[in-house]
This record gives sequence, structure tokens and C-alpha cells, in this order.
Amino acid sequence: MEDRKINEMESLELISEMIRKTKNEGSMKEDYNTFLYYGYAAVIISIIVWAGIHFTGELEFSFIWFAMFVPYLWTTFAGKQKKPEVVTYLDSMLGNIWKIIGNMFALTTLAIVATGAYVGIINFSLMMPLSIIYAGIGTAMTGLVIKEKAFVWLPLVGLLASVYMLLSDGYDNSWNILFGLSFLAFMVIPAHIVRSKAK
Repeated sequence: MEDRKINEMESLELISEMIRKTKNEGSMKEDYNTFLYYGYAAVIISIIVWAGIHFTGELEFSFIWFAMFVPYLWTTFAGKQKKPEVVTYLDSMLGNIWKIIGNMFALTTLAIVATGAYVGIINFSLMMPLSIIYAGIGTAMTGLVIKEKAFVWLPLVGLLASVYMLLSDGYDNSWNILFGLSFLAFMVIPAHIVRSKAK
């Protein structure tokens, strides 16, 4: 890559853009929208799956959880349309945190499928407590980076729910509601708290 010398005007514009971005970094409304997309999707899907299983007794309703890929696709493709002019160290750090969390989700899914294929039963129920733990870690790390206590401490609600799931005798329909409540507690509520502060 060739280094290009920038003139004085370009230099001032770049500095102004960095200052503006740093000032606005505290609000980061678009980044908090991602928390709201995932959080509300988890709440809505949890209610639909719980109701489907509760009223029909059919566990196949659990496959609706794959709809959690919708917010991922939305944020991925919507994000590619508008690339930021300036990427700060903070942007880069947050992006890397969620890249690692995303890889943990992908590797866990592959491990469940591979192990299930080997033993003859593919059981995705473990994804629920593990997803709460992974998303909670990502949210708490985001809170530490942006210095926002709501994002740091509210994931503990999800941790309690995931520990309950892991220690229980196995999957039951209450897990769906616990999952939705966990995401409500550590993604939706903190995002709204920070957005209200930004106003």
C-alpha cells in the first residue's frame, strides 16, 4: 500500500471528522440499534415458540429459533451499504469483540451438529444457555469498552438463567421464556437506557 501525502485541507477535514465521531461515539445510536434488533427478536421468538409448544405440545416449534439469523442478516447487509468514513480504535475493538462472539456461536453450532451426527442425535437445546452466556459476555465487554454500567451488570441476569438451564434435568418449555427475558434484560433495557442518556 502506497502512502499518500494529504494536503492541509484534507488533514483538517480528517481531524474534524475524528473529533465529531469521537464526540458522537457516546451515543452510537446505530450500534445500539443492533442490540435492539437482537433483543426484540429474541423476546418475540421466545413468546412464539413458548406459545406454540404450550398449546400444541409439538417441540418442532423450537425450529423457529433459527429466525434469530434474520437480525444477523439485516445488520450484516444493512451495514455493508454504508461504510463509515472514519473507523476509530473504539469501533475496531467493538467489532473484534463481536467477531469473536460470532465465531463462538458458529463453532458451537458446528460442534453440536458434528457430535450429534457421530452419536446419532442432534440436540440443539444446549445452544440456549450457551447463547445467553456468549451474548452476555459480548454485551458486558461492550459495556466495559464504552464505560456503560447497564451493559456491564445486566448480563448477570442472563447468567443466572443460563446456570439454571445447565443445572436443570433438561430442556423444558420454560427455557424459551427465560431466554427471551434474558435478552430483554441485557440487550433491550441497556440499549434504551443509553439511548435515553444520549438524548
